[in-house]
Amino acid sequence: MKYSKLIVSAIVGCALLTSCAQTTKSMFGDDRNQFMLVSEDTINAQSAKEYSKVIADAKKHNKLDTSSDYAKRVNKVSKKLIKVAPTLREDCSKWQWEVNTIRDNTVNAWCMPGGKIVVYTGLIKELNLNDDELAAIVGHEISHALKEHSREAMSKQVVQSGVTSVAGLFGVSSTITDSANAVYNATVALPFSRDQESEADKYGLELMYKAGFNPQGAVSVMKKMDVYEKKVTATSGAGNSKAASMLNSITSTHPTSEKRYKDLQALIDKYGLKSEI
Repeated sequence: MKYSKLIVSAIVGCALLTSCAQTTKSMFGDDRNQFMLVSEDTINAQSAKEYSKVIADAKKHNKLDTSSDYAKRVNKVSKKLIKVAPTLREDCSKWQWEVNTIRDNTVNAWCMPGGKIVVYTGLIKELNLNDDELAAIVGHEISHALKEHSREAMSKQVVQSGVTSVAGLFGVSSTITDSANAVYNATVALPFSRDQESEADKYGLELMYKAGFNPQGAVSVMKKMDVYEKKVTATSGAGNSKAASMLNSITSTHPTSEKRYKDLQALIDKYGLKSEI
């Protein structure tokens, strides 16, 4: 045990000296240091593998939506956001971006490391999203990938989990692949921190603005989320256990939707962001 702690300390020390996230260039002018122990190549490769499993499962159950109006809107909005993403992080232009829509009542969307995006039709239906609001959500999820929040979260988990997992994530063994859901859990299922969520809100706002969407969509969708959260909370005992469980996971780590839309409005006002359309 004593030697394990020494090994972990040594590895973490080397990581702090040699590994860091890509710098993002925001119109808001600020960036921060991030603790990165897991390599970018490792998490991107594993994310692509897990993403393929998600898409294959959706195909198997006839849930992959490639032709509906929802899917067309998701593709159109996402492509506009992807086009401007390199203005925040130049190297993402080399990512193998993928965008898919899954026919499911889940009120959610996510973007795995390396630009692997999924939007569930339930999100668009339940919140009755217009394109500006959809852009705010997809932009937010893309920002998680641009800022490597999953890699950051996994790096912290590695330190907590001990030497075996550290060795696996450094490619010493196949430890990371021994758990089929390891990457999926870290990049999709597990919640981000409040600071990461606020950061993704901010960069998502910038992405949608640069892509030509009305930045007020970021405010209005958070107001809709606020109403949705209260609705699910009120009906959690009436057959809405799945939604309530997901909501509890979100609200335990996310800033409140009210705080988020107020913070977004403050940014819009401070920087004079207005729709270019």
